[in-house]
Amino acid sequence: MRVDKHIGIVGGGIGGIAVAVALRQAGIDAVVYEKAAQLCEVGAGMMLWPNATRVLREMGLLESVLVRSGPNTHFLVRVSCGKILMNIALGQFDVPAVCTRRTDLLSVLLAALPPECVRLGCELQDLEQSEGKVRLYFKGGLVKEHDAVIGADGIRSRVRSKLFGGSDPIYRGYTVWRGLAQYDCNAVPAGCNSETWGAGKRFGILNTGHRRFTWYATSNVPPHHLDAACGRKRELQQMFDGWHEPIANFIDATDESDILKNRACDFAPLRCWGRGMVTLLGDAAHSCTPNLGQGGCMALEDALVLAKCMNREPCLRTALREYESLRYQRTRRIQKRSRLIGRIGQWQNPVFVTGRHVVTSLLSPRLIEHNLRRVYAYET
Repeated sequence: MRVDKHIGIVGGGIGGIAVAVALRQAGIDAVVYEKAAQLCEVGAGMMLWPNATRVLREMGLLESVLVRSGPNTHFLVRVSCGKILMNIALGQFDVPAVCTRRTDLLSVLLAALPPECVRLGCELQDLEQSEGKVRLYFKGGLVKEHDAVIGADGIRSRVRSKLFGGSDPIYRGYTVWRGLAQYDCNAVPAGCNSETWGAGKRFGILNTGHRRFTWYATSNVPPHHLDAACGRKRELQQMFDGWHEPIANFIDATDESDILKNRACDFAPLRCWGRGMVTLLGDAAHSCTPNLGQGGCMALEDALVLAKCMNREPCLRTALREYESLRYQRTRRIQKRSRLIGRIGQWQNPVFVTGRHVVTSLLSPRLIEHNLRRVYAYET
């Protein structure tokens, strides 16, 4: 490790661990501080589109991820009866698109990082900057000083609140349930993942390989929606009763305790991501709703871009501002596009829903694929 740069990273999720790996591969000393007592990525499964698998290839980790993942060659858009509105081929890229479990991706990233680079049980309380250094104050009295600090601590980032003040995420009108299921079926063609649209509801199915699936469900509910008395599983079974196979089967095959529930939230794009020797990464900088499957992908892109900026620019402050400049426009576009797709997908008015289905069925899949290439063709 180079002794001239010591970087502290707050947050041990995918973005925080990925940037630690990328920095150390560039010869820069980095340590991750995570408030949890053990590392376990929250969430079920995720899409890794070519813009993300390209990052993993450059980091030398792609093959390890591929063996734990499922292929993603087509994306089907359906209606609740099962009719396919659109079959989108994802096209030919230099790297594949896959679906993986978040815990599997985190395990691969952690395996590339020496254990001493991750400090668990470190909950940030405050930070201060002086004389080109950043001092971190953790609960329990631990104090650490670094040349620069990266806030990768998620949508409710403590680092962001210390830089720019606290604010609550914006609820976008719907809640997302997620689950994992191991299931044998022929109803999901190999390489085909899907999302089914209804009135104010959606259901997505992702094949993460080895007969393992992750699914997600959305519904327009008030921001403080409480679980039904019958429980989450039964509530979802009732919510999607009569929808096409194998939706009911996936809900049935999921343990009640494994069903996650989160409000669909994001923030308006920040005009500035950092100050002095501190910057933000991933959801802390540009949280987005989960409609393009780009949240984790954006964090991986951030990680590699930031490491490259720090590697080629001797002045850390300049490197941080360069990283922010390079990432701002792209992440802002993804945020806005994801929010728009979610708004359309959650339409509940019968007239709007019918119109959405008619227009979608008439759109050329090649046109959609062409537009998606602008997202997936990105290279750091």
